[in-house]
Amino acid sequence: MEEANKLLLPYRSEALIKIVSRMLIDSLLDPIFIVTGYEHDKVVKILPKSLDNIIYNKDWRKGMSSSIYKAISSLPANIDGNMIVLGDMPLITVKTLNELKSIFLSNNGEKIIYAEYFGKQANPVIFPKKYFKEMLLLKGDNGCKDIISQNKKNALGVSVDSSEVIFDCDTKSDYSDLVSKMSINV
Repeated sequence: MEEANKLLLPYRSEALIKIVSRMLIDSLLDPIFIVTGYEHDKVVKILPKSLDNIIYNKDWRKGMSSSIYKAISSLPANIDGNMIVLGDMPLITVKTLNELKSIFLSNNGEKIIYAEYFGKQANPVIFPKKYFKEMLLLKGDNGCKDIISQNKKNALGVSVDSSEVIFDCDTKSDYSDLVSKMSINV
């Protein structure tokens, strides 16, 4: 995105991160931790006021793993699992978040639960607490895909028949596609 902060880009009259934050709040996930980095002060100003677990990742240039580290190391001890939801996925729905959470709970919080789109691993992903130590060791701009692939026997993909779980705004082209979808759906 060059100098643009993708989280602050407008979609349906609101910033992407605000839309995603509202989905998290509406899904009744608790607690919700938001990890910010680039232009932290600008991002915090537009977040819903009901969010009070906002963590600044001063090492955001080191990649996604540094944000995962910040989130995992900030969780209370009584947490059974962690759902990672990307802030640049404005099409994610409450229904999908709640379905993933429900399946995690129905598996007694013992399996990695991830969205799957036509057989492809997607986001969000829920990790049981037993994987938190591995998540804290991640480096660079890699997420947790290696943890999932190394633990396939203990991972469960949940089929989602919507591109919401694979669509994010990493590039200007992605954002143009999002805006185009909006004008088609209006």
